[in-house]
Amino acid sequence: MYEGIAPPIRRNLYQSKRAVVGLAERKIKCPACGFFLCKAYGERIHCCISVRCEKCKFNDVIDLALFRTMHLKQVYNAKEGYWFVPIPEHQAA
Repeated sequence: MYEGIAPPIRRNLYQSKRAVVGLAERKIKCPACGFFLCKAYGERIHCCISVRCEKCKFNDVIDLALFRTMHLKQVYNAKEGYWFVPIPEHQAA
């Protein structure tokens, strides 16, 4: 799997894989549009990551402890018959 990678880096990758075995997996979603960004493992408090959303181009740092139970406010479009997450006004332009 890691044939073209140097042995010290390969060892670090294998150790990283072993470290997440048995830890809880969380999916991190964009706070603006709800698009899937990445997966986080474990329950470490105040682990920060820099993210960039492919869909709405949101680009900022997220503290995973604060986004542990994020629920996006969705709006139902009765005319079209579906739920959606509205884009904030400051990002619409």
